[in-house]
Amino acid sequence: MPAEPRASSVSRRLLGLLLLPLGLLLGIGLFVDYRSGAAAIHGGYDRALREMALAIGAHLHDANDDGRVDADLPPQAIAVLRADSQDDIHYAVRTAGGELVSGDADLAVLPPTSGDTVFRDARLGGEPIRIVELALPVGRARVTIAVAETLHKRSAALRHLLASSVITDLVQLLGTLLLVWLGVRYGVRPLRALGEQIAQRSALDLAPLRAAPVPAEVRPLVHTLNALFATVREAARAQQQFIADAAHQVRTPLAGIIAQLDTLEREPMAESLRLRLRSLHDACVRLAHTANQLLALARSERTAITGEDFTRVDLAQLAQEVVAHELDRSLGRGIDLGAEVAPAIVRGNPWLLRELLANLVDNALAYTPRGGHATVRSGADASGRWLEVEDDGPGIAPHRRDEVRARFARLPGSPGDGCGLGLAIVDEIARVHDARFVLEAGGDGRGTRARITFADR
Repeated sequence: MPAEPRASSVSRRLLGLLLLPLGLLLGIGLFVDYRSGAAAIHGGYDRALREMALAIGAHLHDANDDGRVDADLPPQAIAVLRADSQDDIHYAVRTAGGELVSGDADLAVLPPTSGDTVFRDARLGGEPIRIVELALPVGRARVTIAVAETLHKRSAALRHLLASSVITDLVQLLGTLLLVWLGVRYGVRPLRALGEQIAQRSALDLAPLRAAPVPAEVRPLVHTLNALFATVREAARAQQQFIADAAHQVRTPLAGIIAQLDTLEREPMAESLRLRLRSLHDACVRLAHTANQLLALARSERTAITGEDFTRVDLAQLAQEVVAHELDRSLGRGIDLGAEVAPAIVRGNPWLLRELLANLVDNALAYTPRGGHATVRSGADASGRWLEVEDDGPGIAPHRRDEVRARFARLPGSPGDGCGLGLAIVDEIARVHDARFVLEAGGDGRGTRARITFADR
């Protein structure tokens, strides 16, 4: 048998559908935050480089107005300029002709081509650097001041920015997911309530489901289920009505035939004819019994029962009524039929429970020999409320106890002329009531004890 596919969850489906766009928004937000933060970091460090270049330009002057440029940079100023715990600072001042006025000769300087200030990336000594090149007039000359620094501080700031952005966005994503999860759980609560409402019902409860607390999207499903329940209720009522009509139509003519045969037997006739009438009479009695059993079996099936047919039933009172009804028969067969009852209330179908007990008592009387005993008991204990019939007849072998529950099953050598439906009816009625039907040996290992244990409803 193939494995049943795993049922999908509305909550998981909603969370799955929301997780992808939320993750995408997280990526976009992280990219935008990083780019804007990185631009701010680069802008700040670039402004600092430009301030250094302007500070160097403040120490330049035209020597003797002959077009030569001198740099009046004391060692203390150069030390302050290069003082940086993380990056190396380089600078160079060159004339328009490329002559080095001051600074590092290995720092290449390109005259600005678009405006007075240009920022660019380059490499110096195999290490990436950031350069600002500033064109300034000094007297009649024009010089280009270049200030460069390595990128250690910038890289550390960008890493810190990236880490903080990722952590912040992840916290926001987790918080959003938590709120979404709580919202989804709250949103599907009516669906869970509907599922619990259905799960708590017995198979026989066909009352309409409540549609008021259900969301509008699910109400068509509830209305469809209620329509299905109504159809099943009507089908069960139709089946019950058919069984009742069939019982009436079958029992009435059979009872008339048996009565006519009883009358006819009292008329004078040849002995051979009397024997034939007696055989016909017995056959009609067996036919009536079989018809009654078949109708009882049909009426006990789940498809013919609804929860509306269930009421409170007192097992003690039921046992006393059945014993009183069968007392004359038991006396005629020389069997001591008694009742040992204790209060036990169950929810069930009164007619079916009476039929169940009547079949158990009928079996006990049919198979218990003259002078034997049969006892009907009821009560309640830790296992639940129960009803049992015990006799001291021949009993049923353990390996045959499941076999006798089948329809039309009769053990070889069984006395009487039963049709083999009694225990099948008992088993079916027990199933309808969610009860457990057990056959076991009677007291002292003799006879049979049939016990019905009812689950709490």
